[in-house]
Amino acid sequence: MAKIIENIDVCKDYFILRTDLDVKVYPGQFFMLRAWENYPTLSRPISVYDKTDGVDFLIERKGEGTEILEKLEKGDDIKLFGPLGNSFYANVDEVALVGGGVGVAPFHYLIKEIKRLKPDSKITLYIGEREELELENSFLDVNCDIKIKKGGFITDIIDFENHPLIYVCGPEIMMKKVVELGKVYDCKTYVSLEKRMGCGIGACLSCSVDTKNGRRRSCKEGPIFKGSDLIDF
Repeated sequence: MAKIIENIDVCKDYFILRTDLDVKVYPGQFFMLRAWENYPTLSRPISVYDKTDGVDFLIERKGEGTEILEKLEKGDDIKLFGPLGNSFYANVDEVALVGGGVGVAPFHYLIKEIKRLKPDSKITLYIGEREELELENSFLDVNCDIKIKKGGFITDIIDFENHPLIYVCGPEIMMKKVVELGKVYDCKTYVSLEKRMGCGIGACLSCSVDTKNGRRRSCKEGPIFKGSDLIDF
């Protein structure tokens, strides 16, 4: 159980929940969030946006569960189960981060960790968002080159020829396109899958995905996979 420290409005349909849960987390990991008793039945898997005094989450309001989370106020209780899943490798000299919608969430903490390990690293963050959104507002405190694509296809502005390493998270169709183009330009890609999860601990198998190494669970062996290892996601 944790407490809400702050509920911050980011832009239309997006908000940040700051909690007082003080645990070690790594960039790319997630928690199962719950602020209700019996209904909705399932907790909500949410990526870690930041690690400050506690653990923070960037959330998109989409459905009953996230609507409840959006209404939480300072001092309210929230159940956080985690951290879960694997993480992005942060000790890199150069990387492109491609986020679509709420898929940008794990990149905030990742940028901070990369800069902590390699202050001179070159980081390019590509944000794909709807016309009315301003998700870039949630990255004002980090040091990286931000490129924004409002509407259309974010792959239209990615400089694949100059990005040997790409991390991507967001809508499935976007991630597949990044992986496909990454193969054409000989880029190494890593994908953070946004699969529906029932339990978060690998028991229900609802988030399984086909890879070159057989079926793998996004919540246990993932959510981050090498793009070239995924067969159908």
